[in-house]
Amino acid sequence: MEFRDLWPTVVGSGTWDSLDLVNHILTSLDMNNLKGEVQGFDIFENDSEELVKFRKLAYSAFDEYLMSNVAKRISDWNSYSMKGWITGHGEDYNMTIHNHSGAHLSAVFYAMAADQNSGGDIVFTDPRANANRGYDDWFDPMFKQFKHTPRTGDYMIFPSFTYHHVNPYFSRMRICIPVDLYLHRD
Repeated sequence: MEFRDLWPTVVGSGTWDSLDLVNHILTSLDMNNLKGEVQGFDIFENDSEELVKFRKLAYSAFDEYLMSNVAKRISDWNSYSMKGWITGHGEDYNMTIHNHSGAHLSAVFYAMAADQNSGGDIVFTDPRANANRGYDDWFDPMFKQFKHTPRTGDYMIFPSFTYHHVNPYFSRMRICIPVDLYLHRD
């Protein structure tokens, strides 16, 4: 008998040294008055040395993901855009289940996530709507959520259709930078 792993949803992960970026964010931005994606904020509109370096890192990580999963590079498209914002800061932060509709790939870069015992896990859900309908609990491993407890310098990349949520975070400060990649062939 042959087996095929159909419709995979590949989640990539890596690490980077985020210290310079964290220092820049903490000294240059008002952490009590951050605008998010909904308000049109884009961290890449800032052309500071640290954010230019971070943009290159995000580009390289997305490029590696694409090459590994679809054998293409960002440069194979006619154009692209990236949008990033800061989130995940403040005690009791959480995010309900969502995806990043409209983008092709999404990532979350954990610039500062030192407290491992305060929650804040990112949880990815099987993107196949109702795939588990009608199955008894012996099939649960086929539909199991994937949970990652972030550490400073971690990042996760995934297809933007992938539903995910963030469990409540019970500590004073954490800095996450979600980034969306939009690819354009025309």
